[in-house]
Amino acid sequence: MDTSPGMTAMLTQLAPVVGGFLQRVQPLFDQPIIRMPYAMPLAQSQVIPAGAQNVRLEPTDFQYSFEYPFEVHAVKFSQDPAHTTRDWRVALLDQTFNQQIQKSQSGSMVAQLVDDNTGKWEWKFPWLVRPKGGGLTVSIDNLDTVNPITVDICFLGYQLIPR
Repeated sequence: MDTSPGMTAMLTQLAPVVGGFLQRVQPLFDQPIIRMPYAMPLAQSQVIPAGAQNVRLEPTDFQYSFEYPFEVHAVKFSQDPAHTTRDWRVALLDQTFNQQIQKSQSGSMVAQLVDDNTGKWEWKFPWLVRPKGGGLTVSIDNLDTVNPITVDICFLGYQLIPR
């Protein structure tokens, strides 16, 4: 392809303008952070006695001591086969801000939170758990007054690692 001297001169003059534009839009395409998938599960299933109220799950399982923040996108719930999501209630509290994640202090019935197909509570807007000492407090109410229930909870999301 033949290029004329006029075309070369015009492209040379446009180079700083195009370069400046590309530098301004680069963060839209090249994020300054890496989102590494991360799960924060309960170390082992916990048995909640029949009719028990406000039982805190193992606090150390939901302590977050890494250097980078954890962006929570969903919570996965499961229980023993003898129970359903209607048999227990969960309350979540962010330890850093002492902030309830649900409106009701006693929590919400798990059946009202989860998608029936996935068993997950997908959050439209992610919640950030602060690094180096942040965490979540999880309290469970067993609504079955006759039988104990075995529960599992796992927070799913991404660690936000800067480039």
